Amino acid sequence: MRIQWGRFAISVTFIVLLAVTMVGCQSTSVRSAKIYMQQDDPENAKEVLLEGAKYSPEDPELWYILGKVYAELDEWAEMDAAFNKANELTSKYSDDIKVTRYENWRMKFNAAVTPFNDGDYEAVIEILQTALVIKPNDMETHKRLGTSYLQIGQFGLAEEHLLAAIAAEEDAQDLSTRRNLLLLYWQQEDYDKVIKIADEMLAMDAYNGELDEETNALKSDTIQKKALSLQQLNRTDDAIATWTDAIASDPNNADFYFNKALLLHSAERFAEAAVAYRKSIELNPDDNEARINAARAMLGGEQYQSIVDVLEPWLFPGGSVADDVVVSDQMDPYMLLRAAYLNLGMDNKADILARILVRLQEQGR
Repeated sequence: MRIQWGRFAISVTFIVLLAVTMVGCQSTSVRSAKIYMQQDDPENAKEVLLEGAKYSPEDPELWYILGKVYAELDEWAEMDAAFNKANELTSKYSDDIKVTRYENWRMKFNAAVTPFNDGDYEAVIEILQTALVIKPNDMETHKRLGTSYLQIGQFGLAEEHLLAAIAAEEDAQDLSTRRNLLLLYWQQEDYDKVIKIADEMLAMDAYNGELDEETNALKSDTIQKKALSLQQLNRTDDAIATWTDAIASDPNNADFYFNKALLLHSAERFAEAAVAYRKSIELNPDDNEARINAARAMLGGEQYQSIVDVLEPWLFPGGSVADDVVVSDQMDPYMLLRAAYLNLGMDNKADILARILVRLQEQGR
């Protein structure tokens, strides 16, 4: 019995000694790696840490130091994996890991500024892809990658990164990211997505309240793209309402009134269309297309005197209706004005218009 007990005691002692030896190896790996790092020798530091990881894969300090070593070697994917392993095991090093990631990310991110300004977007993408490995899911990196892909026409990747940038937002919503998405969807003629992102933008604080001139112009363009998208989808009533919003944002924009008038005209809302056309003409008196369209809407609404008011100053700028005055080679405005004269009982003026129309017809043969 003594012999058997003695053998058991020796076995237990051997196991304890082995465990002590193993623990000693773990500490030695980390200590050795730190010494190598002090000697500016990250390659040997990596070697001893990888060897130590075989025996102590659950040592968080080892993985933390290994991540720092990989950062020194610019081995970013390996750094990311090592830091993730350290964070899985403990939160003790998480703050320093964030600092290390940020400092290395910052250098890469800043390195992309010059090629971006030079329009070398392929170089920007290469740099920022590395930055995204160093600091995964970073909003600013995704944003710049999306913008760069957009510039070179790779719309799928542009959308992927811009959406990732939005998903990575913490507090403040970024207007420029959404603006780039809006432009992307507009180029792709994906009108449903244009409307969705435009609505999201228009609800943001950045587009409400007192706006500077540049921001207000961007807001107006956002509303315009939404309205035109609604038109493409044949959502006429919604488009008309959106043009009204656009006018409220930019009341001196003649095109907004003109576009609203076109939709009202197509919906046979002639009186409303005429009002919008006249406002467009007021803001842009040289827009003869608006004058002709206004006269057509007024004819539909039997507003004959309004036709005279819109067309006569253009076709007879001297104030006298005479058949020797011809300022346009288009027949439509003269036909519209003649119809108004006839309905108003102005037969003499109607006869003058008839002679002008004959001449224009002869010239067109």
